[in-house]
This record gives sequence, structure tokens and C-alpha cells, in this order.
Amino acid sequence: MTKNFDHHKIDEIIHSRIRLSIMAALATVDVMDFLTLLDEVNTTKGNLSVHLSKLEENGYIVTEKKFVKKKTLTLCKITPEGITAFHEYLNMVEEFARKAATGKDSNQ
Repeated sequence: MTKNFDHHKIDEIIHSRIRLSIMAALATVDVMDFLTLLDEVNTTKGNLSVHLSKLEENGYIVTEKKFVKKKTLTLCKITPEGITAFHEYLNMVEEFARKAATGKDSNQ
């Protein structure tokens, strides 16, 4: 019997609601500043910072801090590895959904 819904296929780094939202937002742009991302994801500054750190530790995004008129500007960018992981995650979810909707494994 095949394991149609093997939870080991799920990328736990991306699977968090907030990290998934971050990845989706960053996948649509070249770079996004922290405050724009904060608005896009609709979370708190602290929560966003924690999740950005987790994504950065795993090589899915990079952040750059610079100063503009004595204020910190944090820029966030998805990496090529992050894009690949995000697309693989989306494909896995799509496959799970297809199997659930049809009751069939697409490999059969």
C-alpha cells in the first residue's frame, strides 16, 4: 500500500502559517522591506522577526540591515534554495489535495 499522505514529505520549516505567508509574499517580489512584510503577513514585529530568523537559518531567505536617515531598514529576500523549497512545498500540497479530491494516486 502506498503512503499517499506521508507527513514526512511536509517541509516543517515552511509549514508554519506565518512562515508560509512570508515565503508566499517574498516569492512575489525581488525584495521586501520589513514593515511592508509585516503588513502583508499581518503579525507582530517580534513574531515576524522570530520566523524570519528561522527561515534565514535554513537558507530560505536572506536579510540585510542598513541605515537610512539614522533609521534601520531591514530588507528581506527569498533565496534560490527558498524558491525551490517553496515550489516543492506547493507541489506536495497540490498532490495531497488532488489525491484527497479524487481518491486516487496520480502515479497509478
